[in-house]
Amino acid sequence: MAATIYRRILLAIDGSDQALEAVRYAGAVFPPESTELVLFSVGTGFPEVYWDLGRNPLYQTQRPKVMGWLADNQLAIGEFKAKAYKILEDAGFAEETVKLKTQVKKTSILNDIIQESYQEYSALVVGRTGVSKSKDLLVGSLAGKIVKIIKHIPTIIVGGSPDSSRFLIALDESIEAMRGVNSFGVLAGPKNPEVTLCHVIKLPPRFHLPGSRPKPLEKDPQWLEYNKNKFKPYMDEATERLIEAGIDADRISRDFLTVRGNSVRKALETARRDNYGTIVAGRRQVLGFAEEYIWGRFSERTIKMAENRAVWTIS
Repeated sequence: MAATIYRRILLAIDGSDQALEAVRYAGAVFPPESTELVLFSVGTGFPEVYWDLGRNPLYQTQRPKVMGWLADNQLAIGEFKAKAYKILEDAGFAEETVKLKTQVKKTSILNDIIQESYQEYSALVVGRTGVSKSKDLLVGSLAGKIVKIIKHIPTIIVGGSPDSSRFLIALDESIEAMRGVNSFGVLAGPKNPEVTLCHVIKLPPRFHLPGSRPKPLEKDPQWLEYNKNKFKPYMDEATERLIEAGIDADRISRDFLTVRGNSVRKALETARRDNYGTIVAGRRQVLGFAEEYIWGRFSERTIKMAENRAVWTIS
């Protein structure tokens, strides 16, 4: 009897090595017995100018080049499909749970991916860079634009070859942060991964009277303990939700950090220092102008900095 499929994951692919790493990451993170993976490719199609080659003798000499281009393009897609299917087969996915969907570009690659994402998917996975890595770094990657626009499902940006066994969930008091916990639990919980719930305690600005040397709050055990206890109900709730999703209690740990400045940057630095392969973060829906500006810049910067890591963003 076939397992019930209740997760449908969209993987936007372009035939690049990074897209193949995104496939490998998805195969390692999502439970194969209850997940369908759709490999979605948007192509430029056959250039329209060449459809008249047969009627225009001036272009007859170009026909071999055009047909060669088309053959190479189809061969590349076929080779990518074979590699992706082998990776997913080794990860335990049955052939009927992996689909390849290709289409000719309708408006733009970005818009076509966005439109496809509304077709009852649980999450979108995309590589941080594509075939044109230099262009991605100069003008902003497709992944960065996707993070800004897609808010109806979790977006997962895969950079490099991330470790798929250790996850850092950035947790605060926002509804979006707890949605991140829920989404992660539903999508990856059955694989029983190692998870750290991380809360960043914001330090107030330094202020003291001339001639005085107050003890830094981050070194005050009473102040730290007070703030940890204040946040404990959120930690407890997140822990319970992860356990309900199938993660063993002894696989869940807690970490408290202190920072003056950007808390997301602190979480990223911690993930890099302690070798977490994935960062999960909720995104607030309603932001002031200043916060929107900071988030917009930092979301792209985070993706670019997160070498060999995956970044989950949940609204």
